[in-house]
Amino acid sequence: MQKVAPPELLHEIEHFYYREARLFGNKHYREWLENMVDKGVHYWLPIFEERLRADRKPAPQFPPFVYDDNYTDLDERIKRLETNLVWMEDPPTRIRHLVTNIEAYCTQDADEFESYSNFLVCRNRREREETILVGGREDLLARRSSDLRLLRRKIIISQRVVMDTNLYFFM
Repeated sequence: MQKVAPPELLHEIEHFYYREARLFGNKHYREWLENMVDKGVHYWLPIFEERLRADRKPAPQFPPFVYDDNYTDLDERIKRLETNLVWMEDPPTRIRHLVTNIEAYCTQDADEFESYSNFLVCRNRREREETILVGGREDLLARRSSDLRLLRRKIIISQRVVMDTNLYFFM
């Protein structure tokens, strides 16, 4: 059974997520990467196959994914956004991130914490392009010096079909 994080640690983790949402909303991706992400990060958005309960076919050994990024991959995505030449960001999107249902747990390593959260991302572009994504995240946070850093993020989107033209943003 997981050991629930003490209230002061939960508060610190909540603040971590609120700051992250603000940085994403203001498109301060470089600040997020350099100050909140560990160099050993694994940032992952797998695709799950929906099957009937009676389907006994085993799950794929290596499920497909939208993102399967490390620190260098995230840095490259941010560099591309910083050029202002990404066609899907011209005109720039308006984006808002909401984070809720935050849980935090201690691990065997005193400097690492498992956390779970739900999110809602509302993205607007041009006159009529609007995307609302709802999902959850399973994270591993690590204390580096006095700061928390994102070490692992598994993103699970609730929608089976995403009607957006791209997922070129962070969750």
